[in-house]
Amino acid sequence: MSVRFVKSSVTAYGIAPSDENRALRLVELCGRTAYKSEDKITGDSARKFVLMLKSHGHLSVLEHSNIVLRVENDSAGRAGAQASPLTYESMLEALRERLGFHRIHPLASGGFLISGNFRAWFDTLDHLKQHDGMRKFFLENLGRFFPAIFAGEGLDGQTGPPPCRVSLLGEQEQLELLKSSPSFDLPVFVFKFVCDRGITHEVVRHRVFSFTQESTRYVNYGNRGLELILPEELYGSYDDQTGETASEELLAGEWRKRAELIFHWYGEDLARGLRPEIARDILPNLLKSELFVSGRWSGWRHFITLRDAAQAHPRIRTIAKEVRKYFEGLGLGC
Repeated sequence: MSVRFVKSSVTAYGIAPSDENRALRLVELCGRTAYKSEDKITGDSARKFVLMLKSHGHLSVLEHSNIVLRVENDSAGRAGAQASPLTYESMLEALRERLGFHRIHPLASGGFLISGNFRAWFDTLDHLKQHDGMRKFFLENLGRFFPAIFAGEGLDGQTGPPPCRVSLLGEQEQLELLKSSPSFDLPVFVFKFVCDRGITHEVVRHRVFSFTQESTRYVNYGNRGLELILPEELYGSYDDQTGETASEELLAGEWRKRAELIFHWYGEDLARGLRPEIARDILPNLLKSELFVSGRWSGWRHFITLRDAAQAHPRIRTIAKEVRKYFEGLGLGC
């Protein structure tokens, strides 16, 4: 059928993976959702796809990721090292202009925890060219844990690394630290929302998050058919099993008639040679959109507070309630 209605939904993908293979697969899924090319995902397509995004400068999709490093002074174990250890204070000084893109937490040992997504790390490595030793130190360790995307950044002319030991924090350890104190705002939580484009406009106002959205520029709905989010007033005539509305009901029939007319106009514009990015002008606010959203607990806590409120739009409130349930299940209540 050319037009169908679907309900809003929320899928929790959990904490951004600390394992490289799973991290690359998640980034690929987010990127291919934008183009609706998920059918091209194979067992070994993720690395090539992510490197393609990087080479084309499409770095926003790479934000659906997170690398958390623990850096600790290891001077006793590396007595021959000549460089000074990397400290929390020296890290803050070097990253002064980049602090908004990382979370850095001091450790009692004088070391620190530092987290950032793939894009943040790429940009920070570029920023650290003025701190050559520090750049090479991070590049060496990022390349150890994520060789597929950092090994090609170049380590020529490297100097001796500072006497530090570096380890990678897994998702469970990140979560336990966060549960111990909200100051450990290190993990990144990833969700997929299926909602109408009117609601996506509200979601993307939460600018501390990262977003990748189904693109009406590149998706041709003339080939795929038109999916609209079910308006609340049609819930009573909607069959959850078939995904169909009872069109014999007057109101449901009127909604379908409007939607099919819009789809007909859209098809006419495509037929006269307009590209999907132009033909989309006729598409309604109720158009179904798939949206990946990634962010830290502090951002999600604010999202829940604002969007699960009595004055919020009913459909974004439904989404916020599902997000709230997920975090409550982790022991993170607002």
